[in-house]
Amino acid sequence: MEVLAQDGKLSLDDSIRKYLPELSSAYEPVTIREMLNHTSGIRDWGTITDLAGWPRGKRAHTMPIVLDILSRQRALNFPAGTQYSYSNSNYNLLAMIVERVSGKSFPDFTRERLFTPLGMTSSGWRDDYSRVVKGRAYGYDPVKGGGYRANMHYENIYGNCCLMTTVGDLLTWNENFRTPRVGGQAFVDAMQTPGVLKSGDKIDYALGLFVNDYHAKREISHGGATAGYRAFLMRLPDDDLSVALLCNRGDVNIGSLAHKVADVFLPPFKDTTPTRAADADAAFAGLYRDPLTDAIIPVQISDKKVMVGFGRGLELRPLGNGRYGVREGNELRFDKEGLILVTGHKAPARYVRIDAATPSAVALEEYAGTYFSDEVGSTLRLSVIGGKLTVHIQPGSDVTLMPTYADAFRDDASDLAHFTRDASGKINGFDIAADFSMGEGTGRVARLHFTKQ
Repeated sequence: MEVLAQDGKLSLDDSIRKYLPELSSAYEPVTIREMLNHTSGIRDWGTITDLAGWPRGKRAHTMPIVLDILSRQRALNFPAGTQYSYSNSNYNLLAMIVERVSGKSFPDFTRERLFTPLGMTSSGWRDDYSRVVKGRAYGYDPVKGGGYRANMHYENIYGNCCLMTTVGDLLTWNENFRTPRVGGQAFVDAMQTPGVLKSGDKIDYALGLFVNDYHAKREISHGGATAGYRAFLMRLPDDDLSVALLCNRGDVNIGSLAHKVADVFLPPFKDTTPTRAADADAAFAGLYRDPLTDAIIPVQISDKKVMVGFGRGLELRPLGNGRYGVREGNELRFDKEGLILVTGHKAPARYVRIDAATPSAVALEEYAGTYFSDEVGSTLRLSVIGGKLTVHIQPGSDVTLMPTYADAFRDDASDLAHFTRDASGKINGFDIAADFSMGEGTGRVARLHFTKQ
């Protein structure tokens, strides 16, 4: 995209509807730059297909299907430019813009302008899953009890994923940031400049790259995961070190593994951060809700440790004075009013304590019925089975919804359904918040409405 901007064929601050008029007016404020920064607020199309009963990898999705799904959306997750939330849709739409502006297919354009000039001879997009590719590794997941099963995405999509490459070519790509051969210094500088929200706050995501610290030095990196594949590419410019890691086993924590590889080549690092005693207070335990997004954070206290999440939960790192580290620099801050979630992606979010709900089987009957969303193109049927609220997602299987707070339920993946009521108090639908990241307080889909039929 930056190459086309240098060619003078577009501006990163153009509205995306200039190139994709099929999208609804809700997309008008969204710019190309905001898609590159993942601050666009555009819903993740893969999460939407889950709600329609077709999770990714279960159907041969194509780029026209992606555009059709996104053209049906009449709202964004949040106002463009106000916060960060990773969405695959951004990269799919960007690839479509490249094709319309350049007049070439995305695979052809990237080969001619990027891969061939850099000598990345083993790289290309998987735009046809049925094509036989010499030397291609298949993706696998381990099976409980031993052995493996193939886990492949049968899709003809690109931009957000599906680059077939090698560690050698990835290191060649990183070398262009060290000694620019394509795009010049302006190209590499733009890609590594963190985005800025409309509030003026910087985020840790640039144009397709995370800019963070590792061992108190700058790290520029990105990971990827699809089906049974995992990838991680990082640069530590202060140490002139690059690490590229590819894996075809889906349960690998590839980011952690990549950093372990880097540690082999880095000088010994001693963490001088003072250790603070845990100050867990039983009063911290409870359920907290962000009234702006409906996002929830359940807090448990176990053996003087603070845990967040349902089930066993995630143990937080005590920082002292009611502050706890979540992950990647994010933290929770407890006070008399509730808690504040602080992330590198948006303004601190205030969560207020809320009572947990325990509706009876009889009370659950009020939520039963048929619900439809034209944005998803799917009908969901809710019923009470065995004293539990159950949703049938056609043509998928039944999913149990567990109560959280009044009129709100979650599934095993912590996707949230918040029921809405009309002026008379009768339930008239529900809003979905799906693919929710508790550590960031954002979902890949937010406030997507289903109407009761």
